[in-house]
Amino acid sequence: MPLPPGISIAAMDMRYGIFCPVAKAAEVVAGRWTPLILTELMKGSERFSDIQSGVPLMSRSLLARRLKEMELSNLIERVPQGRSHVYRLTECGNALRPLINQLAEWGSTWRLPYLDERDRNVSYLMYSLRAFLLGRTELPAKAVLHFEFSNVPRRDHKLRNWWLIKRDQDIDLCYTDMGFEADLQIRADLDMMTRVVIGLASLQKARLAGDVVFSDNPRLVSRLIAALDLVEPPQMRLLRVPAEPPSPIVTPLPLNTKKPLKTTIRAA
Repeated sequence: MPLPPGISIAAMDMRYGIFCPVAKAAEVVAGRWTPLILTELMKGSERFSDIQSGVPLMSRSLLARRLKEMELSNLIERVPQGRSHVYRLTECGNALRPLINQLAEWGSTWRLPYLDERDRNVSYLMYSLRAFLLGRTELPAKAVLHFEFSNVPRRDHKLRNWWLIKRDQDIDLCYTDMGFEADLQIRADLDMMTRVVIGLASLQKARLAGDVVFSDNPRLVSRLIAALDLVEPPQMRLLRVPAEPPSPIVTPLPLNTKKPLKTTIRAA
C-alpha cells in the first residue's frame, strides 16, 4: 500500500533499492534508535521530553530528526495540544507492536545474558527502575531511596548518586543531593545491580557478596524487592509493550534541572 499523499521516506538514511518486503520494512524500522523511540511511544509517552527520558543518551537534535523521519514514514503523527503538540503512533506505527515485543523476547533470550562493560549505563538503569515502580502499590505513599553506585563508567562519574522520590502515584528522579532524608540507602556495583534488576543475577547472592548493600530498614527493603518482582532463583524480566495503546503517561524531569538528563556520550 503506498504511503499517503505528501508522505515520503526520502529523508531516511538507509535505502536498499529493491522491492523485497523485508528490505522495505527495515528501511523504516531498523534505523539506530528508531525501535527504542517506538517502544517509548508504545508505552504511552507522547511529549518530546517524555520520549527523551526513555532514551537518555540520545541528544535532543538527533531525537528531533528521528521523530521527523518517523513522521515522514507515516509511523507517527504530530497532534496539536494547547500551544504545543504531542507525538502519537499512526495505524501503521501501532501495527508494529507485535514486532517490538518479539524483538524484546529475542533480545532477552539471546543478547541480555552476554552484557559487557559497554552496556553499563546508570541513567538508563535508574529510568528503568522508575518505570518498573510506577503504578506499583508495595512501596509507601511517600518514600526516598538513595542509590550510590560503584563501577560507574568514567563518562558518568558525576552520576554515581541518585535519589528516587515517591510521592503518592508520582516518582521523581534526582542526581544531585536536594537535602531529602533517605528512608533507604542502597550501595551497589552498577553491573551487578543491572543484572539483578533484569533477572540475570540473584539478589540474595549479591547481598552476601557485598555487591548490593541496603541500610537498616528491612521492612522497606522487603517492599522494594516485592515491587520490583525480584525472586529467588532469579527469573529473566521480559519487557513488553502493551498490545493496545495505553492511557498517556507523564514522565517528570529530574528535580534539579529543567532540561532532560544528558550524559557526556552523544549518539551518532
